[in-house]
Amino acid sequence: MQIPTLPDIAVKRSAMRVQRAVLQALVIRELRARVEGRWLGLLWMLFEPLTNLLLMLAIYGFRSHATSPDVELPVYLITGMLPFFMFRNLAQRLPSAIAGNRGLYAYRQVKPIDALLARAIVEIGLSSAVYLTALSLLGWLGYHWLPAEPLELIVVSAVLLLLGASLGLLFAVLVHSRPKVQSVVNMFFFPLYLLSGVLFPVHFVPEAYRDWLLLNPVLHLIDLARSHFIPNYQPLPEANLAYPASFMLVTLALAISLYRVYRFRLLSAD
Repeated sequence: MQIPTLPDIAVKRSAMRVQRAVLQALVIRELRARVEGRWLGLLWMLFEPLTNLLLMLAIYGFRSHATSPDVELPVYLITGMLPFFMFRNLAQRLPSAIAGNRGLYAYRQVKPIDALLARAIVEIGLSSAVYLTALSLLGWLGYHWLPAEPLELIVVSAVLLLLGASLGLLFAVLVHSRPKVQSVVNMFFFPLYLLSGVLFPVHFVPEAYRDWLLLNPVLHLIDLARSHFIPNYQPLPEANLAYPASFMLVTLALAISLYRVYRFRLLSAD
C-alpha cells in the first residue's frame, strides 16, 4: 500500500476561503469583546437615543408633531438620531480596531484592513439591532414604525453607512499613533450632530444659512431617510442622493489609497 505524501493529505484553501475564515474569526472576537462583561455599554447603545428622545420631547414641550401635523415628533427624532449614531459609531470606533488587534498581525493572513472590516460588521449589526428595537418600541406605543419606502431607505442607509466606514478608514490611517488627534476628531461629531438636521427641522432655517448647511452630506442623507420612512414627509427641495454618494466615493477612494500607501506602518505601534 502506498503511503500518501504530504501534498496529498494537505487541503489547499483558496485565498477567498482564507480571507473569509480570517474575517469570521475576527468578527467573533470583536463580538465577544463587545458583549462579554460590557452589558452596560450595550444597554447604553439603546438608552442613548431614548435619553436624547426624552430630552428633546421635554424641550419641544411633549408635542406630538414636528414639521407638520402628519409627522409624529418621536418618529421624526428616532429616524434622525439612530441613523446618525450608526454613522458616528463607524467613523469613531473603526480607528481603534487596528491597535486593538495588533497582536494578531504576526499571522501573515491577518491584515489591519481585516480588523477594520470585522469591527464595521459588528458595529453595523449591533446598531441595526438597536434601531429595530427602538422602532418596535415606537410601534408598541402606537406610533408609525414601518418605512413607507423600504427599498429607497435601504439605499440611503447604505450610503450613510459606507460614508461612516470610509471616514473610519481615513481616520484610522491619519491618526495612527496620534491619540490626541483622535480626540480632536471625536469632538468634531458633536457640532456635526447639531448641524445635520437630527434634532431640529432644517426647513425653518433661512435660505442664506441653509445653503451652508447643505454642504454637509449627512444632512442630505438624514433628510432623505426620513422622507422614505415617514409618509407625507416633505424633504428639503435641495436634498439629493447624488451629492452625498459622490462625497462618499471620493472619501472611500482617498481612504483606500492612503491605506495602500501606509499599510506597513499600521502594523507597528510607532
